Amino acid sequence: MTDPTAVSSREGYIALNDLTVAPGYENVLRANGLDSLEALFTASGAKLLSKPGLSSWRERLRLTLDVGGERRTFYLKRFRGPPLRVRRDVRRSGGGASSIAGLEWTWMRRLAAEGIPCVSPVAFAEAFRGSRELRSAVLTAAVPGDSLERLAQKWRDGDRTVLHSLTAPLARLVARLHECGFIHRDLYFSHIFHDPASPPESSLHLIDLQRVIRLRYLHRRWIVKDLASLNFSAPSDLVSRTDRIRWLTQYLGASKLDASAKRLAYRIVGKTRRIARHEQSRAARWHKRSDDR
Repeated sequence: MTDPTAVSSREGYIALNDLTVAPGYENVLRANGLDSLEALFTASGAKLLSKPGLSSWRERLRLTLDVGGERRTFYLKRFRGPPLRVRRDVRRSGGGASSIAGLEWTWMRRLAAEGIPCVSPVAFAEAFRGSRELRSAVLTAAVPGDSLERLAQKWRDGDRTVLHSLTAPLARLVARLHECGFIHRDLYFSHIFHDPASPPESSLHLIDLQRVIRLRYLHRRWIVKDLASLNFSAPSDLVSRTDRIRWLTQYLGASKLDASAKRLAYRIVGKTRRIARHEQSRAARWHKRSDDR
């Protein structure tokens, strides 16, 4: 599908009008009328995906495009006039990107380069007035399978063996992420996809990389936050305390938890409880705003 007339850009990506495109997708974007930033912001036939608390300057959409005669799913994130605090977060992330869409594009490429399975980039573009981001957009290909969050809602006691088969692969995935200096900052079951059609060791992918940061020196508090988020989102009716200890042991690459690992476990438990309280307060505020409308 690669267009030989397209202009090559850094790292093998393609310049298509004002888009940066992953090789092999430029003809797909042309055929579907998505070959510019303006086209991404005026895309027709896309389903808007909303969720409670999503800021008005952000949009998430799902598209179905024809790729070589096959209908495939893609996701589009669009950002208009992000607030100053968010633009500051982009600069402080360690990714070197200039826009919000550009940051997620950067992390997708860098995680993949480190052998960390994640969502695949398709295209992105950004527009500025001076140094201020006016708007940006990033298009990604859907990863196979479904989120662990949605799968866990369907699983019953008889599906524990499936979850147990994912203990070691998930531990290795998160350990690799942290070993490479990355912190996800949204490491919940909703952002980890599992493909039941693949072997367990190659069935997991990370998505939603917008809040990722990369640090030269990892502080324990960031690791605790990621691990506590994961712990919080693991359903208690399917994941026992023993399962959680086994997972942490495998994440640490240890045969058992020593004194240092036990201290880490206590910190994870404490942070998990704080996350639970925060989520309860946020849900209560959301319901109150909904009732007031």
